[in-house]
Amino acid sequence: MGIVNSFVNQIGREMGRDTYRSITTSGKTIRSKQHYESTESLLESVKSFELLNRQEDTIRQITNLVEKSENANPEDFEWQELFVEIDNKIDFCKENLSVEYQLKLEQLDKRNADNYQKIKNKHIEYIEQIIAFLKNTSIQPKTKNKKIATLLSFIGLRPYYMDGKHTLSIYNLILIGALTAIFYKGYITFDDPISNAGNMHIETSEQIEKVSRIGISLMICALILYFIYLRFALKKIAKYIAPINEEKNQAQQFQVYLDQLNRF
Repeated sequence: MGIVNSFVNQIGREMGRDTYRSITTSGKTIRSKQHYESTESLLESVKSFELLNRQEDTIRQITNLVEKSENANPEDFEWQELFVEIDNKIDFCKENLSVEYQLKLEQLDKRNADNYQKIKNKHIEYIEQIIAFLKNTSIQPKTKNKKIATLLSFIGLRPYYMDGKHTLSIYNLILIGALTAIFYKGYITFDDPISNAGNMHIETSEQIEKVSRIGISLMICALILYFIYLRFALKKIAKYIAPINEEKNQAQQFQVYLDQLNRF
């Protein structure tokens, strides 16, 4: 049966299956309310199929498997393997059963090909639904621009832009303001230690140098704390963007799989 043998190649099929599993794990898959045969159990039945003592019983069994495959679950990625296995069993029966059953086997072969195409069409429709679902969730209005969020992190407004949290933004602004004040105090102390020594009495060059080092220390501390703040902010951005990028990547993988499937 040529139509079954020309199914999507293994690489595309594995890619689709892996992406499908990642979605089902996160609970984002689209479930159908229709009743389907368990593709996995049906596939096991087909694989375990053997010739029986009476040829009538063998025909009855292979016919039953073909009939059950009409209700194979198009949401399972094993559906293609199922029809290939049935096709192989039909060919096996053609080689081992008498001539009087050949017409029946040809009819089963044709029926299996029709079932394959029917389930394939349903599977394609299901994959298209998943792609649409992933694209819709990855371009929601809540999605924010990563570059803008990064720029706003420098001035403490990232929480307001990304999450709408006014209070946290105020805290960030206060923190940046305090760090700026500390850095500025350190700078002017380093630049003019005599005027900014406070209550310290500076009489020697060693004392001037000591005050300058205090200024440098204040600047370094302010910069270190600011970089820690920035690192935290960038991690929050990455955590926010990661699931959106993952959904986009999944949609792209499914599109590749769908393109492979439509080629045959």
